[in-house]
Amino acid sequence: MNALEAKNTYFSQFSDWEKTALTKDPFWIRETREKALAYFQETGFPTSRDETWKYTNLDPLFQIPFALNGDRISKEAVLPELNSLGFETAKANVMVFVNGHFSKALSGVSEPSPKVKIRSLIESLSDGPLKKHFSHILPFENRPFVALNYAYFTDGLFLHVPAGERLEKPLHVVYVSTNSGQPTQSHVRNLLLMEEDARASVIEHYWGNNLKPYFTNTVTKVSLDKGAVLDHAKIQQESPLSFHIGTLAARQNEGSRLVSRVFSIGGALGRSEVETVLVERKAECVLDGLYLARGHQQLDHRTFIDHLSPSCVSEETYKGVADGESVGIFDGRILVRENAQKTDARQSNKNLELSNKARIYSKPQLQIYANDVKCTHGSATGQLDEEALFYLQSRGLGREEAKRTLVYAFAGEMVERVADGYLKAPLQTMVKKWMEEKMGGKP
Repeated sequence: MNALEAKNTYFSQFSDWEKTALTKDPFWIRETREKALAYFQETGFPTSRDETWKYTNLDPLFQIPFALNGDRISKEAVLPELNSLGFETAKANVMVFVNGHFSKALSGVSEPSPKVKIRSLIESLSDGPLKKHFSHILPFENRPFVALNYAYFTDGLFLHVPAGERLEKPLHVVYVSTNSGQPTQSHVRNLLLMEEDARASVIEHYWGNNLKPYFTNTVTKVSLDKGAVLDHAKIQQESPLSFHIGTLAARQNEGSRLVSRVFSIGGALGRSEVETVLVERKAECVLDGLYLARGHQQLDHRTFIDHLSPSCVSEETYKGVADGESVGIFDGRILVRENAQKTDARQSNKNLELSNKARIYSKPQLQIYANDVKCTHGSATGQLDEEALFYLQSRGLGREEAKRTLVYAFAGEMVERVADGYLKAPLQTMVKKWMEEKMGGKP
């Protein structure tokens, strides 16, 4: 198939899929799905002519006929797998989704207060706040994969933390993809509502160990009221046969704080987008990311920070490592609008190419329309420093060990920025495992 044929397939399959999969949808959800599908049919998939998709090769995605109805039972023991990675699951609330459907049997959630809602999205469609925010924050116009998600989403997380409440335990949400006989796909939609002075830590964790390729398309929308704090992490640990497209979009009110950390390791193609609008004064955001690519992987990251109001702060740091014939992409845009005086915005992207055939594309952007601001951005891509390698070798390290030491120091900085003890040790394990598999030995 090509892009046009793939688009037409999604359009033609919707009617039959809707009759079997959407029997409990309220009218307003069906109406939203149909509008999104009509928009997708009109615009189709993005191409390299779209500036934000210029370096992303989607052709392999269009070659595979992904089935819409995957199994709802995981063949993997999820909690033991998490524990083997170093997660102490007894210290977290764990929700598990299998092929886009919530699995209560595999989950373990103890809500800290009867006021806090940690639910399956599809079971919460009658909830007033959910309905209010469902189509806000991130419209599907000009976002083909978001439109596809609106049309075909099956389930996801609904988190509502009322004013003054907090989650003492991190919420670890695991999205497992499983198949055996045919390629599958899942479309997941998450909605996180944080009222005034609410606090929570949420981890989105995507993985799969499949015999066939699969496609995961996710949308996470976040609303942060005055003084709310959300620490959000995304771990993209998909299988080598997978395709992953994911978007996180947030709206931040006065004094709110968003910390977003993206760690991308898996997948044949992985693209993660993070965007936030600082709507009111003194809102803050921290966007961190680490991508480790090898073989023929494409790992793509796009960020957008919209400074809409004065006296807001943003700090963005992304790092990437590319080996083999892999491709790493960073496209980061910061927009400081005319009224956003006293803005403090910093952006940094640093990359390592470990192979002459690896490619990294970096596009940091600052658009400033205010005159009383502090804004910086920078990008650097290179190979390992021969002087640093020589220095380590002169201290008794072999050349390969010296390489591993430098690469781990470079990548490990992003893990060291994680304060959450529940998350930090497993991330260290993942990075070290990648190093062992790619470079041999232990860093």
